Amino acid sequence: MGFDRAERRRIYEYVEREGVVTPEQVRQNVLVRTESSSKPARSGAALSRSVPMEPETFRHHVSILKRDGYLEEVDGTLRVAFPMDADVEAVDLDGVEAEIRPARQEDITGVIGVIGAVAGKADHAVAARLAEQVSRDDVLLRHNEEESRVFFVATVEGDAVGWLHVEALKYPRMEHTAELTVGVLEEYRGSGLGTALMDCGLDWARERGYLKVYQNLPATNERAIDFLAENGWTEEYRREGHYLLDGEFVDEIGLAVWLDDRSVA
Repeated sequence: MGFDRAERRRIYEYVEREGVVTPEQVRQNVLVRTESSSKPARSGAALSRSVPMEPETFRHHVSILKRDGYLEEVDGTLRVAFPMDADVEAVDLDGVEAEIRPARQEDITGVIGVIGAVAGKADHAVAARLAEQVSRDDVLLRHNEEESRVFFVATVEGDAVGWLHVEALKYPRMEHTAELTVGVLEEYRGSGLGTALMDCGLDWARERGYLKVYQNLPATNERAIDFLAENGWTEEYRREGHYLLDGEFVDEIGLAVWLDDRSVA
């Protein structure tokens, strides 16, 4: 994914950062430099100032971003576009059908609710931090050109019942790694829904060239650790007393899975 004009990149990044905004709000906040009629500075360079784009120019850039699948307009607001080629996977839960798909911005309330419910009843510190981050930013999608973050959501009859989040932290020499969190509501555990969500997330990471996916958990979250182990993850390290939960020090366990079938000596 790339932008052939800096103005379009800035429009897209503003919408991505804000989540759901009106076109006029974007136009007023994505400023451009223009030549000023003021007298030149002593250096001889003409002074310039930042102003909103001309409405016609702004509409042209937005139409290109919509045409190319970067943005979509819904009920008079702009948002990051839901990928047109995104697959929807159906999962049979003993006669009840669940759907797994990439999340849209309008899923944010349901996703936050599920993450909060899972993190509130289990020792899942990373999920709790993720819920706080999404609630604070009020933005679910980060469908950026680096393709470094994705949310998948599992729904039953339109209601969110599970989530998966993958994010690559672009640190030097760690570009091959990504962090994954996944969870489903209590009543849907043991149904295969969590495994189906994880498969979607690992496929997404593999297709984008990531080689290793990891997750950190308190040692007391035995259910999540067992779930990851059953799905081929291995324990890499343990940090003694890394968490303070209910007044007690709890170790952190780091688990990971390689996506290219390599083994680490």
